[in-house]
Amino acid sequence: MERVTAGSFVFLTLVGFLSCENPALTLEQKLIIIEQAIETARRAEHVPGVVVGIIKDDSVVFVKGFGLRNVEAGLPVTAQTLFPIASVTKTFTALAAVLSAEKGNLSLDDSPGKFLPYFTLRDPDANAGVTLRDLLSHRTGVPDTLDVGWYERYSDRETLIRIAMLSGTRGGFRKDFNYNNYMYLVAGEMIARSHNKTFERVLTDLVLKPLGMNSSTLSTEAMMQTLDFSFGYAGGLERTRVPLRKLDYLSALLPAGGVISSANDMVRWVRLMAGGGVFEGKRLVPEEGFREMLMPHVKTEEGSYGLGLFIEEWNGRKVYFHHGGVPGFGSRFEFIPDQRLGLIVLTNINDQRLPIQVRTIVYSHLIAE
Repeated sequence: MERVTAGSFVFLTLVGFLSCENPALTLEQKLIIIEQAIETARRAEHVPGVVVGIIKDDSVVFVKGFGLRNVEAGLPVTAQTLFPIASVTKTFTALAAVLSAEKGNLSLDDSPGKFLPYFTLRDPDANAGVTLRDLLSHRTGVPDTLDVGWYERYSDRETLIRIAMLSGTRGGFRKDFNYNNYMYLVAGEMIARSHNKTFERVLTDLVLKPLGMNSSTLSTEAMMQTLDFSFGYAGGLERTRVPLRKLDYLSALLPAGGVISSANDMVRWVRLMAGGGVFEGKRLVPEEGFREMLMPHVKTEEGSYGLGLFIEEWNGRKVYFHHGGVPGFGSRFEFIPDQRLGLIVLTNINDQRLPIQVRTIVYSHLIAE
């Protein structure tokens, strides 16, 4: 579990007091308390900027920016501010795979070698049996152990995959959870080849366009051409700006972590997921495919992992989520199906403490007993 800091303690004390103070509050009153608690937590954790979106019963009940997207210029975070969502992208890639399977372009049981003839794993058993489903659930037995930053030297996906294939195994094939960004890169290339298109085109056509996520983009270059995007920050109490060029590698690693989006767009994504694959009354994800995403495929330290989704519990309720982090940015999205509740948190520091606190604030007030 994530550790509790001094700032976290202040916020947890506040949440505990407020959530017990008056259980008969209206939704509007609860949202006012939530807004105040988020800002208190943001200041306690010294996060320059954050935006939060909340879905309840298929309605967007809260979208608000806090703090600054550009500290130096004093520009505020808005619901339209673009942030890299980092590894939350993996759930998008998993959905693209499920939708591609539904269309008949591929099967989740296909071998990577069917689409990428150069693909091999060092372990003979894993190499003989590995499927797209294994890639999406991090159960190939191959860990992500390559040196930090090595990928910044390469801009094409095949080269990245060939180098990543040199990694040995750790644990058992289909037995152990080994989080691996590069296996998601392989998955993305399989999906792309099955459509005879780029992964960018497939993701746009299958996911972004149907959801109306029109502000989202797939490169930092495109992000910087907009009027409302966030810079990233790092350091201690005095936050320093992280050069955006440190994110250039995300284009090559798009299937693992390259989507850039806003809260206004991401609440549409959360509505789809919290709604069981239904968006604005229309089923966009087949029931069987959606169940496959939510099905535990491998055990993790604190729960399990489906297809692009961590599965854990919060006070006895099953929660599906993914978090992400890249230099200068952090993200988290979650949903609880039986509550029809979901949230998105985007921050401009790479730290999960505030997103975890926001989750606790929201759940403490909006989960029905």
